[in-house]
Amino acid sequence: MITLKILTENRENEEFKGEPGLSIHVNAFGNKFLLDTGFTDLFLQNAKLMNLSLDDVEKIVITHGHNDHSGGITFLENKKTIIMHPNAYKERWSIRRADYAGFLIPREKLLKKHTVIETKEHLLIHNNCYYLGEIPMTVDIEKDGNYATTLDHKITEIDVTEDDSGVAITTDKGLFIMTGCGHRGICNTIEYAKKVTGQNTVYGVLGGFHLREVEPQKEKIDYTINYFKENNIKELYLGHCIKDEVIEYFENNLKDVTIHRLAAGKEFNIDVEPLNN
Repeated sequence: MITLKILTENRENEEFKGEPGLSIHVNAFGNKFLLDTGFTDLFLQNAKLMNLSLDDVEKIVITHGHNDHSGGITFLENKKTIIMHPNAYKERWSIRRADYAGFLIPREKLLKKHTVIETKEHLLIHNNCYYLGEIPMTVDIEKDGNYATTLDHKITEIDVTEDDSGVAITTDKGLFIMTGCGHRGICNTIEYAKKVTGQNTVYGVLGGFHLREVEPQKEKIDYTINYFKENNIKELYLGHCIKDEVIEYFENNLKDVTIHRLAAGKEFNIDVEPLNN
C-alpha cells in the first residue's frame, strides 16, 4: 500500500487551509518521506490537524528549489535528511508575478541544521523508492520545458529549472511517479523514471505538470493525454500548478483513467505492493 497525505496544496478542503505550494507525506510500504515542504509552515499546521507526527520522517525530497516547494524547510525544527539537486539554491524570479521565487535559506545555514544530499544523479531513497535526479529533455514537444522563472529580476534570462525532479516508486502494478511541477515535462519525467528503475509499465502519476490553461497549451496537453493513453496509465493525481479547467479537460478526454484531485488534508490509499516483494 502507498498512502499519500496532502499536507498543503493550492486548494483548501474543509478545515484544511491551502496555499500556492505543495507538500505530501508519503508512506510507501512502511517507508516514510516528505515530497516538498510547501511555501510556509502550513504543512506543519495541517499535519497537526491530521494527527500526523512528522518526527519519524527522516527524509525530505525537494522536487525543485522554487520557494512554493522548499520554503517550508525554514520551519523544520528536527534534523532531517534533505535530498535535492545542487542547483536548487539558485536565485530566481517569477515570470508571471515578477517577485522572488527562489530558495529562501542560505546553503551554509541549511547544511548546519540538516543533512543535505545534493545530487544530479538518481538515488535510492528507500526500498522501491527512487529520487530521479536531473531529468533529460528527450521528448520533442517538451524540449522547451514548462518554465516559470527567470534568473534575473528584470525577467529576461529564462531559468531552465534543471533542478526539477521527482520520485518513482516501483510496484507490482507498475511505476507510481510523483513530480512537484514537472517543469522539465511530465513525459520527459516518466521516460526517465522508466530508465532509472528498469520498469516500463506505469500505473499512476501525481503532479503538478505546470499545464495551466487549455488553449495556450492545447498541443502539449493533447500530446500528454495521448501519451497517458499509450502508456495505459490507470490513475492520475492532479493538482497544484494544474488549473481546474485543465483537470476537467483531462477528465473529459481520459474516460478510462481514474482521476483524483489534490487538496489540502486529503488522504489517498493506493492498492499496490512493492515490486519483487
